[in-house]
Amino acid sequence: MIVASRERYLPVVVNTLVLRKDNWYFYLHRDVYDQAVVLNDRYDETFDDLVGLVGSKHGNEETVRWFYEQAPRPLHILAPFIHLIDGKIERDMELVCGALHVITAMIHIRQFILKPLEIRKSVSFSLTIKEEYELAWERFFVSSIPYDQRGALIQGVGDTVAQPASRASLTDTIALFPEQTDRLEPLNRASAPRVVSTNDERTATRNLLLK
Repeated sequence: MIVASRERYLPVVVNTLVLRKDNWYFYLHRDVYDQAVVLNDRYDETFDDLVGLVGSKHGNEETVRWFYEQAPRPLHILAPFIHLIDGKIERDMELVCGALHVITAMIHIRQFILKPLEIRKSVSFSLTIKEEYELAWERFFVSSIPYDQRGALIQGVGDTVAQPASRASLTDTIALFPEQTDRLEPLNRASAPRVVSTNDERTATRNLLLK
């Protein structure tokens, strides 16, 4: 996943990293980020070698060089993969990142350059990928939280922790008929009749137990 936006969000997608450069925020899945780190370590000083491995066949050299200079590290190292787009692609940050979003979702970029030349030449993407990444980005933005609203989220979590839901204890009495509880009057023990057994009753009970 690669998403670019001028607005800052708090992602809820697991393993999402955030990069920033020139008032742009870039949201990358950890797997894409790790692959970019490996490619950057190997080819940042020999960028043209990576371009040669990916191939240059659709005339997007200017866009490739522009993204390499404008994107943050290590995302910038993915610029040569723009050559896999079958058609001219403008120097637009959202459009380029959207194209790379689709490309990195379809191929393992770190392994791609290790494939035989015939296989690498057969891989290309059309400009219709714009529809694909726009749908994926929309899901990302809907599920994410605007960064300026993060305080409300943290406060809500704090209130939940500070005020846990009350639970009735085992000794609590729950009225089966709540609408009638206001009619109940407390029992006056002083006025309650006292049951006293007679001598005849006690004698009869004792004789019954001794039999």
